Amino acid sequence: MGKLVRISLLMMALGIVANAVQSQSTVPLGLHYQAVARNSAGNELQNAKIDVRFSIIAGDPLSSPVFSEVHQNVLTSQFGVFSLVIGSGTPCGDAPGKSLAEISWGQANHYLKVEVKFPGYNDFIDMTTMQFMAVPYALYAQQSLEPGPTGPKGDPGEKGDPGDPASDDQTLSVVNVDGADYLAISGGNQVKVSSIEKDGDPANEIQDLAYNSSTRELQLTKSGLAPVNLTELKNDADADPQNEIQDLTLSGDVLSISKLSGARQVNLGVYRDNTDNQQLTYSEADNSLTIARGNTVTLGTMTAFRAKKTVATSAPTPLSNVDFVPDNIEYNDGSGLNTNTGEFTANVSGIFTFDVKYVAPSTGSGRILMIFKNGNLYETLGSDIAAGTTLFRSLTIKLETADKIKVVINTGTAQDIGTGTFSGYKVY
Repeated sequence: MGKLVRISLLMMALGIVANAVQSQSTVPLGLHYQAVARNSAGNELQNAKIDVRFSIIAGDPLSSPVFSEVHQNVLTSQFGVFSLVIGSGTPCGDAPGKSLAEISWGQANHYLKVEVKFPGYNDFIDMTTMQFMAVPYALYAQQSLEPGPTGPKGDPGEKGDPGDPASDDQTLSVVNVDGADYLAISGGNQVKVSSIEKDGDPANEIQDLAYNSSTRELQLTKSGLAPVNLTELKNDADADPQNEIQDLTLSGDVLSISKLSGARQVNLGVYRDNTDNQQLTYSEADNSLTIARGNTVTLGTMTAFRAKKTVATSAPTPLSNVDFVPDNIEYNDGSGLNTNTGEFTANVSGIFTFDVKYVAPSTGSGRILMIFKNGNLYETLGSDIAAGTTLFRSLTIKLETADKIKVVINTGTAQDIGTGTFSGYKVY
């Protein structure tokens, strides 16, 4: 079916559906879930149909769910976004029919398990399991909606005295004191204003500009200031006041300016090559983007791989830690996966997502599935794995260049290693 495309959920928001409480006995029964679906290159999965299965687990996140439902043919937007309401899907699995109101939210910690079936696949993939925090437990408050006792009323005799409603109403006035004028504000101070007018002529503050064309002088009236001669501002050698008005002319590809003999002409033909008709091309070989008649930009190193272990092999002894070594490589873009050892090496720094599917053999017990980083245990993906169990795990890790990641299986009481898949890609 061509080159495999993997998708990851990179953003999630959980909250109670924004509906008001209708009465004391009614609480909105729904959890709003929103996410972005992306492909292995980190691009949004646009306008695609996916199936999403939600399971709510009480107590141990690896135990059986107390609530399961599926949402089929969920359509992502042009940005890869899809939104669902947990509680409005079709009941399924081992706990169908139970509503969110029937879950004993106050008895134990609860976890949300999200599984997605991508286009072209028959099985659901376990994307993540996360613990509910404070907001979803608001559903538990439905069992305790009786109001508390009414508190005592305050003493009406303790009310303060009313203020003066007119205390901020002030007026301006001009008063004469001993032959001088003052500007006064009621309830405030006074400012002497009679000294502002020096010469006693209030009309001489209104000025006019006068121009003498014979002497080319500009005069400000009623100021006593010397006039300004404008002759020196005019430097017109030919005494033609009209030749300062110019026109631009385009003849063919040549741009000219009028009324200036010998002026340089500009040929615009070199700029008329349709440079605004450009195309973008992408080179998968070096992951670069090029614009016609422009530059080239390298988008960065592509990192994505998927490998399978289909052949059942055995460890030398029980309780052995055995590296997951694949026997079938579907793709290895960027050559980050060592196909001989099953160890992935980051060729650039960034955020990486890894998906692991593990199928335990039909015999034995106590197996452990682990992720190692640079030779040390980073996280346990599953413990005490029973015979015949299938696990799906997803993990996002920030890596620096040359950091190493591998899957390690402890065989438990048996020697059979089991089978599965290991995949990953750079998100950011």
